[in-house]
Amino acid sequence: MSWMFGAGMGFLRGGPMGAVVGGALQYVITQKLQQKIRQSLPGLDDQAVFVTCVAVVMSKTAMVQGPVTARARKVIHNFFRKNLNYSDMELAFINKVIDETQRVNPDLKPIVEQYRKACRNHYTSLLLALAYQVVLVDGKLSDDLQKELNRLSTLLGLSYEDHDGIREKYCLEALRTPYTVLGISSSASDGEIKKTYRQMVKNYHPDRVSHLGEERTQEAHLRFLEIMEAYQELEKMRGL
Repeated sequence: MSWMFGAGMGFLRGGPMGAVVGGALQYVITQKLQQKIRQSLPGLDDQAVFVTCVAVVMSKTAMVQGPVTARARKVIHNFFRKNLNYSDMELAFINKVIDETQRVNPDLKPIVEQYRKACRNHYTSLLLALAYQVVLVDGKLSDDLQKELNRLSTLLGLSYEDHDGIREKYCLEALRTPYTVLGISSSASDGEIKKTYRQMVKNYHPDRVSHLGEERTQEAHLRFLEIMEAYQELEKMRGL
């Protein structure tokens, strides 16, 4: 087990997830378990990479506010036990993944890239939903946690609407995004975005409402700055 663990965790130290690592991880994924995973989650290219990446991402998310708590660890266990029929021995390996993730603290981006490749870009919403589960078990979302979840959503290639669909399941309010600030859909064309932006800048320009008094002028100025910031973010995202 110790040799297998050292080889299997090599990619957390920055190395590629190669054939040797995949083969080592298969040691704890029995034929029976592989069949269970295929039935529960069809379409996976690499079940070992999938399993490891799920454990790493859930651990990384839980680590934003400190070490992985016992409650967060239980959430991770529950996914593997209830959905993939993991035994206590197999959960012992997941515990090692959690512990190694805490020790190494790998960058999230290459882990998510490996996950998407192993899943052929399926189950992207699943990973974000699991990340929400593991952080919500310990309380409300902090700003730092939400930033990490937003980053995960972006790395997974999810739209704001997909992200909001997951948040709705956990009774969380909708995300405030550049699109919602401008009151448009993320499917809006570049032309629609520019047209909406120009009209909103015109409507909320402080000079336009200066005759309504200081309080209204200040409100308009704050809204004006918010609109400007939202459009600047969309310029970067879309190359406007």
